[in-house]
Amino acid sequence: MATYSFGKLQIDPATNPSVLDTGTWDAEKIASLCKKLPTSFYEEIVQRSNGRQTDPNPVAQEIACHTASVALHGGAVYGMLEFADKQTAFVMIGSEVQDILDQALLTTNGPDNKKVVIYPTTARNLHAYTRRINIRKGPRALGAIPRLGIGVRHSQTVWPGIMSAMYKGDFSANSIQNSVRELHLLDTLVSGTPSRVNHLFSFGPVKEGHTGSTFEGLYTQGVLEAIKFPEFLRYGADADHLQVKRGSEGIERTKKFIDAARYYSFYTLDVSDILDYASLTTFSSKQSVEYLESCIPNQALRSDVLWYHKKKKSLGKQYLQLDEGQIGRFVGKYWHALDAIEKLYQYIDTLKDGEAYDLELSIDENPPHVKTFDTITTPAELLFLVDEIRRRGLPITHLAPNFGVEKGVDYRGADGLGMFEQRVGTLHKIASEHNMMLDCHSGDDLSRETRRLFKRATRGNIHFKISPSLQSLVGEVVEKVEPEFFRFWWKDTLRHTKELAQMGVPFAIHSLNLVKWAGEMDKPSSKHLFFKEFCYATLGERDELGQFVNRDKFYSFSSDFKTEMDAVMEERILEVAGDLFEPKISL
Repeated sequence: MATYSFGKLQIDPATNPSVLDTGTWDAEKIASLCKKLPTSFYEEIVQRSNGRQTDPNPVAQEIACHTASVALHGGAVYGMLEFADKQTAFVMIGSEVQDILDQALLTTNGPDNKKVVIYPTTARNLHAYTRRINIRKGPRALGAIPRLGIGVRHSQTVWPGIMSAMYKGDFSANSIQNSVRELHLLDTLVSGTPSRVNHLFSFGPVKEGHTGSTFEGLYTQGVLEAIKFPEFLRYGADADHLQVKRGSEGIERTKKFIDAARYYSFYTLDVSDILDYASLTTFSSKQSVEYLESCIPNQALRSDVLWYHKKKKSLGKQYLQLDEGQIGRFVGKYWHALDAIEKLYQYIDTLKDGEAYDLELSIDENPPHVKTFDTITTPAELLFLVDEIRRRGLPITHLAPNFGVEKGVDYRGADGLGMFEQRVGTLHKIASEHNMMLDCHSGDDLSRETRRLFKRATRGNIHFKISPSLQSLVGEVVEKVEPEFFRFWWKDTLRHTKELAQMGVPFAIHSLNLVKWAGEMDKPSSKHLFFKEFCYATLGERDELGQFVNRDKFYSFSSDFKTEMDAVMEERILEVAGDLFEPKISL
């Protein structure tokens, strides 16, 4: 195993995908290898530009050019090379050197007096390649297209099965997706900075970056995988749950994540932490007026806001009209959060410089002291929110309300599934009439019956996010194919869960009790609830020096594991998509 140093981080990038912002980490080696390639290899790449994506890959000296990557642009042929050590590089073959890609590693003579130029597959070059050379290979804003949001905690391990499902089912997905809890900034790893800790309702403290991947690296590796895939896919890249926190840092820290995700196509802004939940429990007119006056001190603006939201609005066969008390309470809950969204939108818009993107407002989560079912989003609340978004001119394309969906369990609201379906349908109607798409987060633990409820209530026009359940699926395949490693993973998860239980984390205590009562504390199983919910901690664990402890082991499994994983992942993703969209299955 080769080890490379990147600042204070020491890794073998081949067994640590989705960390670096490049697929080329040894430039001298790549230049040296390409210098020795025969002209016939480059001739074959040129020939592939007139063929099909599924034609065989040109190969020479253990270096392959992915036929699916070959594209013509401005009279030049471009392609992506892959080397025996898993590095990648772009090649350009043409009469003139173009200025689309940068940081050339080698310029040499090619076939028919053409130039051959080798470039690194940096995030910047991947973005340029997918925006200007081979547009259908890159992530893009998909607008109101129904899709899955697929959290990829195991990145390279799960993408082949996911992409195969997307192609066979002919559906769209944000197949590059993880949250701020799951991803690092690359600078955090390079500088050896300890991980920050977030608090997740019922799950206790969660270290940021627990997958070991980075925002920059996940984009880079995900696009590399899509370029290699032998078909075109409709996919996006979601920088998920970009949290806006209370305190002195406020939106400034969020901007750092946005900078790292500058090439993503979808941004989920999570303002749950800065909402004023207490405002909706206020019922006196005096307090409602106080919210209005404190949040909107300008009298002219306050009058304008009241006039705008007091207008009668149709809701199917019914009409809804907010009174001043309701408006005051909603202003109290959302005003400062929407101010933050407005600033972040302006920041993203400047950064993207005219490039299309999707923007989501997430209010689905709640802080530890607030119960999920105390903050379910009502039709009146959503109506205020979408109208205020429209009044401010914010280009929100997606909205994730609090449906009452919880992590770890199927829907268990006291209203029952019938009323739940009716409520989802009403929220969908409000959002769709404002040209927004609803997004259901934490859909992992919902039963097939509940998923199908979402399809009926929204007529399949839904954005549906999953993530932890796919890590559990990896655990099941590891248990089956790599049992020795699974025992290690299970024991390490048990250790972590016990630590959380000692801190008083309710879900950790409950899930451990289930194993104790079943008499299975010495019987490792991927079916144990504690393993399903807390197995995330082992993957990206770092030592006191900031080095990964276990991560390379998760990317060093056998070919038998890969074959099984691809098939199982494809089956699961097709099942979820089928419950939601009725995808077209093409085998």
